[in-house]
Amino acid sequence: MDVLAEWPGLVKEIHIGVGDEVTEGDELLTLESMKMLTPVPSPANGRVTAIHVALEDYVDAEATLLTLE
Repeated sequence: MDVLAEWPGLVKEIHIGVGDEVTEGDELLTLESMKMLTPVPSPANGRVTAIHVALEDYVDAEATLLTLE
């Protein structure tokens, strides 16, 4: 399952790593958009299999941020 950005912004924090187990609602990343920091929660339980962004990357809306299995 791909986790997508809901809006464009800068990746300010990455709270997880590849192989981490997450539960629905866990904070995965923090995006900055319009000077506001917004957490990106996990949409489901799973394991992080890939992170497709790095700190300070600019992402567009609907960009794939990470992949859960």
